[in-house]
Amino acid sequence: MTTKTSGVRFRSILCAVDFSAHARHALRLAVAVAQQFEGRVTALFVNDPLLLAAARRLDGADVVDRSRQELAKFIARAVGEHSPHVTALVAAGNPAEEILETARRLRSDLVVIGSQGLSGVRRLVLGSTTEQVLRRATVPVLAIPPLKGRRPPRTDRLQVDRVVAPIDLAGEWQADAIRAASIAKRLGVPLLLAHVLRPSHLPEWLGAVEPKTDRERIRKATHALERVTRHFAAGVEAMCHVSVGDPVDQIATLTRRGSPLLVMSLRGTAGLWGRRGAIAYRVLTHSSTAVLALPRRRIGGRFSARLKRTIDETLAARDRVEIAGIDALLAAAAGTRKVRAK
Repeated sequence: MTTKTSGVRFRSILCAVDFSAHARHALRLAVAVAQQFEGRVTALFVNDPLLLAAARRLDGADVVDRSRQELAKFIARAVGEHSPHVTALVAAGNPAEEILETARRLRSDLVVIGSQGLSGVRRLVLGSTTEQVLRRATVPVLAIPPLKGRRPPRTDRLQVDRVVAPIDLAGEWQADAIRAASIAKRLGVPLLLAHVLRPSHLPEWLGAVEPKTDRERIRKATHALERVTRHFAAGVEAMCHVSVGDPVDQIATLTRRGSPLLVMSLRGTAGLWGRRGAIAYRVLTHSSTAVLALPRRRIGGRFSARLKRTIDETLAARDRVEIAGIDALLAAAAGTRKVRAK
């Protein structure tokens, strides 16, 4: 495994906890990531202001002070001898807002959060918090999925056998692929670039051309992904996979075996991937795979020249895969008109 990789820096890690078994698992993974990247962890618990006020009225207890004590115990139970490397922090307010504000104030490189911690109403609240964080995050977010009845594993390292990176071939998508490649290299595991195409939904009278259209779209998408992999840093083992269907279902299928890490870009589009963070959150609720969500940004520094060269060399007008289906539909319609004219 490499010791230095450009573009990956998870030194200051913020982990949101709620004292649940799922949060304990998330904290252990946060510590594992910190060890992998030589970083530090801050464990954050956010009190509900309404509960704080009620507790003070009932017995005058200092709930914040008690929360700090309980958080220290929680950290010790979760990571044991590693607890000196974890800082405890207690806040009060809206969970999502406090998490995001604390990440900004601490200049965190990564936020770790469980998608669902408890049951009932609290489960819905925590799930909603994760979705809000994904939607508004300005730093990478490692979202841990529900354990679904499994006992949380006690682990001292991040166990990943491959990185799966869903790529939306629109805009400057090459940056997404390059960042995923840098993470795969740092972890010393293979990278799978995946793209999911929309179903054609051709009218019934064009049904005969649909299989051919899908094959052509898959060919173009695969070609675009493969050309980008040629510009990855040495030592990155990369594969490409293109499918047609619902993005969540197709992505979840790719994560059912082994111990993958899903690396996704947080986008603000209203297209195939929906609103920002929507696909990442839906994948979390449909699989048992951790998701590393990366806010979209331009890569600067030493990556800028490589990225510009990649764009110049790999992007041509017909490599814009998202219009391939339209091209095929127009071509098929034109052929039909010619036949009718005859």
